[in-house]
Formats: sequence, structure tokens, C-alpha cells
Amino acid sequence: LYDDDPAIVLEAARAIHDLPIEGAMSQLASFINRTNLAEPVLRRVLNANYRLGRLENGIALTEFATRANASDLLRAEAIRYLSAWEKPPARDAVLGLWRPLPPRDARGASLALRTEMDTLLAAKSDAVRLAALEAAAKLETSEVGAQIFGILTNTQSSSALKVASLKALRAFKDARLNDALKFAGESTDEALRKEGAVVATQAKPANAAAQILTMLDKGTIGEKQIAFTALGNLAGPVADSMFIMWLDRLQTGKLDPALRLDLIEAAEKRKDPGIKAILARYEASRPKDNPLAPYLECLQGGDVAEGKKMFFERPDIACQRCHKVNNEGGDVGPDLSHVAQKGREYILESIVFPNKIIAQGFESVLVKLKNGTSYAGIVKSENADELVINSPEDGIVKVKKANIETRQPGASPMPEGLATILGRDDLRNLVEFLAAQK
Repeated sequence: LYDDDPAIVLEAARAIHDLPIEGAMSQLASFINRTNLAEPVLRRVLNANYRLGRLENGIALTEFATRANASDLLRAEAIRYLSAWEKPPARDAVLGLWRPLPPRDARGASLALRTEMDTLLAAKSDAVRLAALEAAAKLETSEVGAQIFGILTNTQSSSALKVASLKALRAFKDARLNDALKFAGESTDEALRKEGAVVATQAKPANAAAQILTMLDKGTIGEKQIAFTALGNLAGPVADSMFIMWLDRLQTGKLDPALRLDLIEAAEKRKDPGIKAILARYEASRPKDNPLAPYLECLQGGDVAEGKKMFFERPDIACQRCHKVNNEGGDVGPDLSHVAQKGREYILESIVFPNKIIAQGFESVLVKLKNGTSYAGIVKSENADELVINSPEDGIVKVKKANIETRQPGASPMPEGLATILGRDDLRNLVEFLAAQK
């Protein structure tokens, strides 16, 4: 870890974090104050602090989140670690592997984050502010309610910031919530109106059925999607009867494909035997010879903005590390700037089954050198003496063939099981974003 060679530092960080070597995890975590670390190393340093989970680790992550000269995406990642301190997700955020951690006391980490919340909400970076808003909602940080209401009503705030602000105000039942809902309902921003409709049905359940009916009758596709979500949470036989009617449209093919996933997921929450029977018949009718059959509802109806956020910011799938869109991202995998030309089913299949069709020129290889070092990546070029690999972790690596002990064809660098990690909603959003790249 203390070597001057960045490649050696990366190998050490990967060994400690990825294997893992638990006895050296504290040493890796202590590197959080170094400013000259490559992003793959620093991501492991942040995760090491999160996995250790002690008070000093929470304080260190909070201090990192406030550094204006650090990567905005990594600052946001640090904030998300802090907001998920008490109940860590089972999958490791860096590797995507199943590495569950036990629940732990979040009071120290929560307090450290709360003390800096006003600073984080005022950051210049939208990524940092969004992460702070999500954390404020999760931790019910009501003391910054006025600041969050200001973000919501500020005409300079992005749509995503406004939506996240409204969610936060709802989470801690802020006194300004009615004013916030009025602002959202009158907004020209469809995403904010949609979120306002959801919050309104939660905050004012007596009026929910009428609002849902209106949205399903006259709303945009996005508003109808939100209406189905709200309907799924609405108790009583009236909601069940509405589901029966819409599920009939699903079975007869009369439902807009962009609404299918929303209807199915909302209906799955119901306990009514009739609804369960209809859903069972629908599932049984899926084509048996199409591996994509369980995911066909993900082809349409996604949110481009959410998909873009996932592509560039979500650490557990890390699309941007390998793929480029409009000159932004990595070049280990195919450039996806015009992937829409291949069609939505190709996009969906490439995500769900990445090894079924590997794009020409992006075949991967795994080599082990005689000194024990291993590299995996895309073969960029080779001649009689040298193999050049483009690795997601190591960048361009030039290997002397005389130093290779073993060489094996590799699977796609894109991991199997992404559909399980993402879930259907996120999968649909990612498909929608990529389908917009024309």
C-alpha cells in the first residue's frame, strides 16, 4: 500500500478488499486521508471504512463527504454509506458480491452526518446534494426542513433535486408539506407532479381513490404509472375491483406496454384471491421458449433520467467504468452512444445475458503471469512478443508473452446476474436510457 507505483498500490488494495484480508482492512481504511489515490483504490478505501463500521470510520466518511476537491461521485457514495449504516445491504457496493454485514449501531455515524447536513445540501454538486437529500429522508433529519423546502421551490434546482426534496419533506412530515404539495401539483415538471401525486395519496388517503381514478383516466403515462403504485397501497375492496378491470386489459393485450410492469408490481401487493389467480394465469402464459420472457415488461416505460443516473453513478453496477456514452465513460466495453439502433430487445438481452452475444472486438481474456499476477480484460492487440489488454481495473496493460504462465478466454467483463441486482424497475430505467442513445 505504501509503494510509489500506483499499479502495486491497486493490487494491494484489491487483495485486501476483494479477497478479503480482514486483518489489513483497518490499514486500508486509514488511507482515506490520502489525496493521490486512483479511483478504484479510493472506492475500496471508502468501502473498507463502511464495512468496519466503527465510530471513527463514520467520522472519516463524513469528513470525506465534505471535501470539495474530492470526486463528487465518491463523496455521494460516502454519504450513501453513512445513510445505510444501521442496516447494510447484503451485496458489496464495489464488487456486487453477496457479503452481508450484521446490523450495527448507527447513532455515531448518523450524528456525524447530521452535523454536516446543511453543508452537504448546499454543495455545488447535484450528485452530492441528491445523496444528502436521500440521507436526510432516510434519517428523518427534520432540522434541515427549511433548507430542503428552499431547494424544492428554487427555480434553479434540477428536477431530480426537487423530487428528492419532496420525498424528504414527506419522510419527516415537515410542517411545510401541504405548501410543498401545492407547489408540486402546479409545477410544469412532470416528474415533480408525479411524485406530488404519490405523496398526496399517502398524506391524504381519504382523497386517494378519486385522485387515482383521475390520473388513470386523464394522466400521462408517467402519471398513470404513479397511479398504479398508489393503487397498490390503497386498502379496501374498491381498489381490488379496479385491479380486476385493469388486469383484464393486461391479459387481452389492451394495456399500453409502458404500464404493464407498474400494474403487475402493484397487483402483486394485493391479497385478493381473484387478483392472485389472474396474475398466476398471466405468468403461466409467458412463452416458454424465450429466455427474456420474465423481463419483457422491462422493454418500455422506463425513466431516461433515472436510467442515466444509474449508468453513471450507481457503484454496484458501474456501467460507466467500461462503457462510454457521448464521450463520457470507459472504453473497455463497446461504445453505447448509438446502441438504440440495435433495438430494445438487444439492449435488454445484453444486460440480462451478457455472455450470450459478445460484441465483436471485445472478446476478453484472463492471463496469469509467472510471478503470480493476474490480469483480466479486453484484448486490444497482440503480436508475437506482446499482448495488450484493456482492463476495467488496471487500464491498458502490456504483457510480455514470455512472462505468461496461463491464458484463458474470459467471460464478458459485464457480470451475470445484473437483473437480480437491479430489480425490474431499475432494469427498465436502464433499458430506457440506452434506448434513447440514437
